[in-house]
Amino acid sequence: MGANNFSNPVSEQERVHELDMIRGFALLGILIANMPFFASPTIYLTMTGVTWWTESWNVFGEFVIQFFTASKFFTMFSFLFGLGFVIFLERAMEKVSSPKKLFLKRLFYLFLIGLIHAFGIWYGDILIIYALTGVFLLFFYKRKPKTVLIWAFLLILIPAIFIGFMGLLIYLAGDMIPADMESTASGMQMLEQSVAAYSSGSIAEIFTQRATDYAFMFSNYLFMMPVVLGMFLFGVYVAKTKIYKNIETHLALIRKIWIWSLVIGLPFNILFVYSYFEQGADVTVFMMTYFVGSVIGGPALCFFYMTSLILLTRMENWLKLFSPLRAVGRMALTNYLLQSIVSTLIFYNYGLGFFGHIGPIIWLVLAALIFATQIWFSNLWLTKFRFGPVEWVWKSLTYGKKQPFKI
Repeated sequence: MGANNFSNPVSEQERVHELDMIRGFALLGILIANMPFFASPTIYLTMTGVTWWTESWNVFGEFVIQFFTASKFFTMFSFLFGLGFVIFLERAMEKVSSPKKLFLKRLFYLFLIGLIHAFGIWYGDILIIYALTGVFLLFFYKRKPKTVLIWAFLLILIPAIFIGFMGLLIYLAGDMIPADMESTASGMQMLEQSVAAYSSGSIAEIFTQRATDYAFMFSNYLFMMPVVLGMFLFGVYVAKTKIYKNIETHLALIRKIWIWSLVIGLPFNILFVYSYFEQGADVTVFMMTYFVGSVIGGPALCFFYMTSLILLTRMENWLKLFSPLRAVGRMALTNYLLQSIVSTLIFYNYGLGFFGHIGPIIWLVLAALIFATQIWFSNLWLTKFRFGPVEWVWKSLTYGKKQPFKI
């Protein structure tokens, strides 16, 4: 059977509303976590050890962003991606003879969307890494749930243990590691170029800077691929065990995960945030503890957030509060790209040109306004259309057939 026979979208009855709510909540966290990268040369500020925001309210805003959102929400999206991978293949197996080829085709078009996003809108794109890492999921689809779970833990813990060991060596070496003055000088130059391009440069200069920034960030993205794949596999495990379909019968397990994810995640998150504010331009133990805190604290608190949302929505008042997030989650790809478009229009010179001029406390206000608008827009859009516009394009390309769009 051809791919064209598999063109029906997931019906409203088939959707798992908790997953849509979690996906919508993840988009709020993603937006807040990305605001420093939209609004300032934060990648070079960290590299050079330069501190821009010294006012107490801005320090507080930066603390809120790092403590509550950094590393917690790209991992949440990774988990949902892995879960969605199994759902996609299970549905494809019922309709087509080559479901894996259809999945690879889906990844290919996600990769193209990522390229447009990374080089045409904003350098902080995660879609390219998802598309590249997603290929490895095919090695785990037929594995037993226990095997998948073991690999998920290993992919997260092994890098953390390795970097932790490196941090110990750096700590023992003490002053024997010389300061890299050349790297710091290079970082200062890149910082100045970034500010000049985004705050006052032409469209061509912004395009060039965006490509430079993405190339600089790509090595960091590659370093995070084991964590991304590990979170993919946690999602695969939940999909294989059907926990997401039988939430009520697994509430005891969900409560255990809620408790232990906080017990594990909170101390590592404190380590992560403390290291973030202490690390400088030189190679220090804080760089290593920052990574370890991120790799363990981020995923753990990601599970704490998700289980908290599930447990809260067992109560009617909380369910009413979070229900509008369903529409945002159903249009996750569209909303993710819209966040980048709106934010770069606010901060880049071809828009309002606020890059580097406003601090973290205002970033939080802007994030709240942008996301509130997305809630309104998403709920209105889905009263008339089956998908978000980018989801519709992605599905149509994947299945090789124009999908039904209007309701």
